[in-house]
Amino acid sequence: MVTARLRSAFFDRPEFLLALSLSAPNEIAPRDPRSVTVDFTDDDVSVRVKRREARAVGPRIVATKQTIAAAILLHHVVTERGPDYASSLIERAQTLARESARADAEEDAKIALGLGPGAPLAGVHALGYLQQLLEVSERDFDIAQRITLDAFDFLEAENLVIDPAFVPGMMVLLGLLPMHFSVRTQKGERVYREIKINAPLWSANFTKGLKKGRQFTDVEFKVRGIEIVRRAITAIATQYLESEGHIRENAGHPVLKRNAPPELDVD
Repeated sequence: MVTARLRSAFFDRPEFLLALSLSAPNEIAPRDPRSVTVDFTDDDVSVRVKRREARAVGPRIVATKQTIAAAILLHHVVTERGPDYASSLIERAQTLARESARADAEEDAKIALGLGPGAPLAGVHALGYLQQLLEVSERDFDIAQRITLDAFDFLEAENLVIDPAFVPGMMVLLGLLPMHFSVRTQKGERVYREIKINAPLWSANFTKGLKKGRQFTDVEFKVRGIEIVRRAITAIATQYLESEGHIRENAGHPVLKRNAPPELDVD
């Protein structure tokens, strides 16, 4: 259950909620149980199983700590720049993805957001067009890095996430080294689901400020930034795959067919 103290913390620091929402699930969610109807007659027994509607499943986006750090950077920039910037974020993210796909194709190298000890955004500075397309300054990087470290410290202290070598049912290797995830604990899973599904906090939009010498809380903007950033991450993945596919087709290379666009959440 989300305690009043946790609600207050997420209210004051929505980036903590963003980091929790992007943390990898503790385990792959089981499929919904199928309903079975059994009819008994004098002569026989009939069993009816409801057919499950077919649903196309696309690539699953698993957010590493680097992804969370970049998301918090975007959230910081969105809240700093305001609604006009927020409304342009998806288009900016798609342009960033197209540029990334083009650069990868031209240089035959994957762009990685490095994650060094105590430096979640180390390596991001190398992406010059990130600063240009998203209008991110050195000051923004420094602030977002401090916020990211605060978020990880808070979530781990509250036993909401851990940083294991692998997740039950899922392990991603880079060479021989496991990639680092921020993974929700069972407690973190319960808190996230309550916020996502039930709690009004998930849909609340708020700002705090001072007006005519008096403090006020305006239920309008900040939490909306969480969903905008999540949509931007999905847009980056979707646009990158589309752009990569077009580039490979034009070069006469084979392209993997996918059933649906990438998704952040599969449960």
